[in-house]
Amino acid sequence: MNNTICEQFFNKDIVYINEQKEKTMGDNKLVRALGLKEAISMTIGTVVGVGLFTCGSAQIGSVGSWIIAFTFIALLISIWPCLIYGEMSAALPCAGGTYNYAKRGLNRIWANLAGWHYIVSVVAIGAGETLAFANYFKILLDQLGIDIVWLDSRIIAIILVAVFLVLNFRGIEQSGKAQTAFMFFFWGCSVCWFLYMIPKVHLEYFGGIAMNSLPPFNEMMYIFGLVWWCYTGFETCVSMGAETKYPQYTLPRALKISVFMVFALNALFQWFLVGLVPKEFYGVLAVANAPYAEGLKAVGLIGFPIILLCIGIAFGGDLSTINPGIAAPARYIYTMAEDGALPKFLGKIHPKYKTPYIAVIAVGVINFILIATGSIDYIASVSLISLAICYMIGCLSYIGLKKKYPDMKRPYKAPLGVVGCVVTIVLYVFMLIFADKMALLTSGIITVACIIFYYLYSHKKEFKMPSIEEEIGIIEEPDGETKKKMDKQYNIWKVCTIIVTCIAWVYISYL
Repeated sequence: MNNTICEQFFNKDIVYINEQKEKTMGDNKLVRALGLKEAISMTIGTVVGVGLFTCGSAQIGSVGSWIIAFTFIALLISIWPCLIYGEMSAALPCAGGTYNYAKRGLNRIWANLAGWHYIVSVVAIGAGETLAFANYFKILLDQLGIDIVWLDSRIIAIILVAVFLVLNFRGIEQSGKAQTAFMFFFWGCSVCWFLYMIPKVHLEYFGGIAMNSLPPFNEMMYIFGLVWWCYTGFETCVSMGAETKYPQYTLPRALKISVFMVFALNALFQWFLVGLVPKEFYGVLAVANAPYAEGLKAVGLIGFPIILLCIGIAFGGDLSTINPGIAAPARYIYTMAEDGALPKFLGKIHPKYKTPYIAVIAVGVINFILIATGSIDYIASVSLISLAICYMIGCLSYIGLKKKYPDMKRPYKAPLGVVGCVVTIVLYVFMLIFADKMALLTSGIITVACIIFYYLYSHKKEFKMPSIEEEIGIIEEPDGETKKKMDKQYNIWKVCTIIVTCIAWVYISYL
């Protein structure tokens, strides 16, 4: 292909630069090991989990079947940012995602804000996920006749984080393979559960709400924010651009596939829950720690339906979120440390496993702190606010990159990207107005702390902005045979996505 990002890099000067980097950096280099299926599984894994199976589904207790309309609207306001990130990731396939985009498109203070908020938000997703795992795991054991109600969910969550810290410590390739296994296990369990539960769905349950009327507008917007959170993390694969093979193709494709797969999963699971639980039990859903399992228990669907559901959610959906919830923010910390925005030791690469192991440990510590709060709702609100801030900075960065680097090679171009950025920022600001006030305060403290740290630690440092060529190195162009295999794999994913999305749309159209 003639118009590829790598064409401008294949010259003697750049080859020399990379040879020198190889000699000087040696053991401090990341390895490109992730393909399309790993990028998709990492992204979907980050998104599908605690939001859908806890906070998101609990909102059925307030808005009933309107939850599915909220899900569709959340998809609509996520598509444009997803495409915008697809363009930036293809042009700048390096670790750090929004941080690097903001560094070039805006300035370092904006980059630091994006980095800090992203780290907090994605770590919060993983921390919330471990608590969700613990809740569904305890219900699973209860259905099998094993009582561990006495065991604090936080203990289970901490043990789980420790396991995944070891997995991510040992290498991104192992982590990626594990991620793919988790995702396909979850899909398999989900399909089996859907097929088993179809005869038990009551169509007469649809079209209603929990109360005589919908909640007030401000509460509706708060609920919508939690539903939108079920989509956040769609750009997870972008943060691992430096470890992705042929990122100029892989990353945009992974983003486009993931956002629609997430919609299909969210819509189908919510459709089933609405169709299985009548209005008189909505109060149970509203306060449940594991709404799907506790909703089934309330209507007497115990035994196999709950066991299969909990196995799929806990060992598929939850585990697939915890894994990238450690891997992705660790790459941000690594990038920021390498760049001087954080202490240098955080950017160390393990000589054997080629992973940013100190950053992985740092992510683990933050996980332990958040888990100690024991509140999924608070963790969710902090995460959604920080991610919204990060996405808005990403949109501003996109506009800045267009102005500063008009001639930069862009293998993929988002349609009406600048317009999409403006619309996205306006919508997200409006949504945040109605977010949890304590979480807003927390995000404000994070922002202030970031600014103070920047001026005390890194403001006086002299930074030399590396050229784009130096930062991303040589991006290989796949040979003809490899490109055919990549296109075939992408087409298979695309067909599957279309089918699943259409199935989801058919179901929700009957509401």
